[in-house]
Amino acid sequence: MEFQAVIMAGGRGSRMPDLTASVPKALLPVGNRPLVWYPVNMLDKAGFESVIIVTFDSVKRDLVQALQSSAGELLIRLDVVTIPSDEDWGTAESLRFIRDKIKTDVLVISCDLITDIELHLLADVHRTYDASMTMLMHTTLDQSNEGGVSVPGTKSKRKTEQRDIVGLDDKGSRILLLAAEADVEEALSVKKSVLKRYPFIQVKTRLMDAHMYILKKWVLDFLGDNKIGRTYSTIKGELIPYLVRKQFSRPKTGQLGPQLDSMESVALQQDKDLSSYGGLDDLTKKARAMSSWNEHSGDMSDYYQHGDTLRCHTYIMDSGFCIRANTLAAYCEANRQIPQQRQLVGEDPLIHPTATIKTKSQVGQDSMLGEGTTIGEKVSVKRSIIGKHCIVGDKVKIINSVVMDHVNISEGCTIQGSIVCGNTHVSEAVEMKDCLIGSSQNIPPKAKYSNEVIGNADRMMEI
Repeated sequence: MEFQAVIMAGGRGSRMPDLTASVPKALLPVGNRPLVWYPVNMLDKAGFESVIIVTFDSVKRDLVQALQSSAGELLIRLDVVTIPSDEDWGTAESLRFIRDKIKTDVLVISCDLITDIELHLLADVHRTYDASMTMLMHTTLDQSNEGGVSVPGTKSKRKTEQRDIVGLDDKGSRILLLAAEADVEEALSVKKSVLKRYPFIQVKTRLMDAHMYILKKWVLDFLGDNKIGRTYSTIKGELIPYLVRKQFSRPKTGQLGPQLDSMESVALQQDKDLSSYGGLDDLTKKARAMSSWNEHSGDMSDYYQHGDTLRCHTYIMDSGFCIRANTLAAYCEANRQIPQQRQLVGEDPLIHPTATIKTKSQVGQDSMLGEGTTIGEKVSVKRSIIGKHCIVGDKVKIINSVVMDHVNISEGCTIQGSIVCGNTHVSEAVEMKDCLIGSSQNIPPKAKYSNEVIGNADRMMEI
């Protein structure tokens, strides 16, 4: 492809701090692979030769090691760029940091995205409309009680996911307005210039931003050069809404009236820069001059008639698998579904060849066992992921749970709807339901827990 690929792996996982207290978000296991492996694998299958991965300097060594051990037959070259671990940068700031490495249009993906999209579908929309920004969205369903699946941890004060309000043209491709539901108090404001050109607007509230974007090279230049651009911290929260709003704004002429004071003049000079960045590069001008294609007819005629240089579009994924494991609920759902997504996990067996299962034990086809894990006698494992080098004692039941690496579960335990983080020891006859157990914990014998978070008090937070 003609795009450079960038994976943003510098998030701190602030929406699931109980998990990321000891494991960086990008390395959280999903289906016994690090989360960041899924976008890397997707890019590799799409034919990308290299990918830039932006992460913290304290995470680089573990990330590279995890990808190398999980890479298998991946051919893609990894260019891992680090940002200071003590900085709290947003995605736009991270993109600005690697600006010198970007020579073409860029495909930006969040490390927590797991999807089976064929990337050419998104690229085709970007090419067809010569878009300045193209984003992937997917349709969502009401998952408030899907399958009766519970989220581990305390039930109080759980925040619901905020929705976006998305306005599309009649073709369902161009983004005409984009606003967070929380920012709309009473009425949704739409510019007259938008309504004049698009009297019919489809308003959607069931679309979710997948955090996959194709951006023109000049958008990065704007981020780096322009003072307004440099104030933007995040791609999703600030840059994308700004680009959508500016689509139908008249370019500044650069003529400043004498009545403006110096501060207003500076603001206008800064703001006018966006329209000046959207011109054609020399190569594109030459190609169009040599082409017999008439760009002023067909689907693009409206854009050229109005002189549009800033165009924001979307590809909506209404089928297939697409999930962002950026919350505790989404993380659990990703692990629950991943064993059935063979197109994502490849040909690797659900039960690792080095795993040992003793007699009279049952491991369902909807479960996975990691390398070197031992399952005792009369054990039942259903809809669960068990990591590497775990030891599960006799007569243990594990249902709808995630057990991370190096966990020891003693005889007679029942674990349901829970997450058990790495290096934890669970003593005999423990019963837990819908719990989150932090890393390196020692659970006493015959303990009973329900809807609890168990970990170091100074590191764990209420969900």
